[in-house]
Amino acid sequence: MHVRVNQILAERDLVVVYWTASGTNTQAGMGFPATGKKIKIAGMTLFSFKAGKICEEWSVWDMLSAMQQAGLFPPPQ
Repeated sequence: MHVRVNQILAERDLVVVYWTASGTNTQAGMGFPATGKKIKIAGMTLFSFKAGKICEEWSVWDMLSAMQQAGLFPPPQ
């Protein structure tokens, strides 16, 4: 898997990272089988800092798109 950082924004104790992850699904993970298909998805992670260290993290990404690209869920018709 390769993760590309597209944008970083920071204010006070919060940092947001907009990223794109890509790779080939070669091994089972998160309850899904390996498919050998290439997958590329975008997501965002929000970090909260306290005393210079990450104390909380929240991430969102398009799991439906990842499943469709892996061939595990039918594409929209």
